[in-house]
Amino acid sequence: MTTYTLTFEPPGRGDFHPRSLTVAAVTPGELAQQVHRHARGALGSPTVDVHLDADHLSGTILRARTAVAAFTLAPRNTADVSDQADADRSGHGEPALHGYTLDDLHHLSRHVVHSDRWHTAGDIEDRSDAAWHAIVEQLLDADEPPSRHDLFHAGRRGCDTSVRQRLQAHGFNHHQPGTGTRPRFEAYWSTTAAHTPSPEDRIVDRQALAQIWPRLTPRQREALPALAATGDYHQAAAALGVTPGTFNVFVSTGRKRFFALWHEGEQPSRIWGTDRRVGSRTATTPAARKRRPPTCAVRRRTGRPQQQLVHGKASTYTNHACRCGPCTKAASAAAQRRNRANGAVPRRRITVSQLADIRRRRTAGESVQAIAAELKFADTYLYRLLNGTRQPAPDPT
Repeated sequence: MTTYTLTFEPPGRGDFHPRSLTVAAVTPGELAQQVHRHARGALGSPTVDVHLDADHLSGTILRARTAVAAFTLAPRNTADVSDQADADRSGHGEPALHGYTLDDLHHLSRHVVHSDRWHTAGDIEDRSDAAWHAIVEQLLDADEPPSRHDLFHAGRRGCDTSVRQRLQAHGFNHHQPGTGTRPRFEAYWSTTAAHTPSPEDRIVDRQALAQIWPRLTPRQREALPALAATGDYHQAAAALGVTPGTFNVFVSTGRKRFFALWHEGEQPSRIWGTDRRVGSRTATTPAARKRRPPTCAVRRRTGRPQQQLVHGKASTYTNHACRCGPCTKAASAAAQRRNRANGAVPRRRITVSQLADIRRRRTAGESVQAIAAELKFADTYLYRLLNGTRQPAPDPT
């Protein structure tokens, strides 16, 4: 029998801690079994596959067809094995408390982590540490040796408490899950602790307006306030005593000059945005009455007149998604006709009269299983009919 040193090497994941163990085996099959046993204990999961390369004494450990760790095997002599055994007895192999070793506590905490429901709610190492500390506290508080079942549930409670506290710190609402963050959390971080915006933008806007406004022409300085006061191009033009076309020229040139001065020394930006102020609907001129908002540049087309649905047809059920009673019956009848045309055997069902006879026979003392075997139906189907969870077929007319 050859003795090997088994070393786990995690490939950048947190499922394993690097550790070395001693295994003894004769054949490659026995060696793979020993590696599989240690890998199950380290992962806390029975669904582990081991791929062993017997020539190079190395391999990988798979879980759900995904590599979670690699391992290597190194032959050892007898003296090294005895020294390692002494070290194990003085270290992790020695009982820590109530007969449990440090390896037992580590395996229990890993088993808690890999079987809990918080796999997406926190870091796996943090949850493992919380479970480990909860198990140790349970051992220290116990007067008698607790069972592994008690330690497992103590670790799960510790893991659950740790994750809930972390979620609560981030505003998760445990009382009403699915409703977002808690109101007090949102109120604090949105108002009291919210970032105060800089007053720079407001100061720059006011200073720029005060510097640019005197550099516009007098007619531009008259047109822009008139449009802001009336909110209507035609009314603003009438207030200034000019035609709408002239007023539009004043407004357009004033905006372009404003942008050129705003970006003085830079490339001026284009006129962005849409002016949604339109002609008044109470205007007297035909052109003003016909004016439409710029968002309605494409007029709505009338298109084809909507057809009235004809109920009681399978096409109405299929094409127009009508689920009324006549359309549903027509679609069901059409499906039955297609099945008969394709040679499908119609499904047998218990009718109303047959169900009444079954109830009478059951009252007389016959078992449902015997009645089902005689009628060649499943007993579960008869139970559902008798319990009212399924409805019988109507009697043929």
